[in-house]
Amino acid sequence: MKGVKHYTEDGEYNGPTHKMPGDKVHTGKKHSDDSKPVSHKPRGPFKMKGSAFYGRGNQSPMTFKGADSSNSSCWKGYKKVGTKKSPSGTGKTVNDCKKIK
Repeated sequence: MKGVKHYTEDGEYNGPTHKMPGDKVHTGKKHSDDSKPVSHKPRGPFKMKGSAFYGRGNQSPMTFKGADSSNSSCWKGYKKVGTKKSPSGTGKTVNDCKKIK
């Protein structure tokens, strides 16, 4: 929208933007791994639905190949207590998360 301020998690954004499917707006004239979601509100929402990794400096969900212990963290209310083999059988190591009491 012209004349409306845009914000990323880093603050106000004044550069070019593009529309994604579902009418989400991202930074940059064209989509890339560096594109970030923008909002008309200073505090977001910024995360894309279905991706716990987006907006944390990790790669775009468009190119994300799956979580492992090097590119993911535990959910809110859980803490990392180590790593374990992925239950999906991929051979990757994933975070071992335990609920905080």
